[in-house]
Amino acid sequence: MPYRRLVLVAVTLLVVCGVGYAGLRGAYHDAKDQRDLADLTRASPWPREHLLIPDDVTRPGTVGWVDRGGLDIAYALRTADGRSVPVLWRLRVPQPATGLPEGVDCAVPRLRTCTDLGDGRTLVVTHDTDNSDPSIALYRADGAIVRAIEVQGPDPVGVDDLSAALTRVHAPSDAELLGLLRRDGYQTDWS
Repeated sequence: MPYRRLVLVAVTLLVVCGVGYAGLRGAYHDAKDQRDLADLTRASPWPREHLLIPDDVTRPGTVGWVDRGGLDIAYALRTADGRSVPVLWRLRVPQPATGLPEGVDCAVPRLRTCTDLGDGRTLVVTHDTDNSDPSIALYRADGAIVRAIEVQGPDPVGVDDLSAALTRVHAPSDAELLGLLRRDGYQTDWS
């Protein structure tokens, strides 16, 4: 009889310790995720709650990064005709004079052709120059945020496809942001 009690006590202790360990491990990972997310979004000009991402960025190979100018996401855009075109989707701070992000200058028509499409949208075509590849971009000004999508190179993408990528957006969950921003092997000072 005493042997059975000893085995029962040992099994009970193992179960209690295992459950406790699993709970502590989950809490540790949750805390680490929150610290990593705070570190990865620290440079953002807006709080995390104001960040937006396109609805279709959940495909493999999508990467993002945040800096003082905003959020950038590189992913493959699915066009209406079924192609997959690499694009750079951006959430940027507008410049007071133009409403466009820093570095977008429409004043030199030899380099860029800008067309106002209405509803806060501007189509910018960058021509083949010595220091840049040809590209097409659509910018949409929304108050203190400019959404932008840019296609580098010769892949033609229609304005409707670009506009849809700027319109179909959502506020990301913490897990979505971590999936976009945290690279394999990412280490914080406290990791």
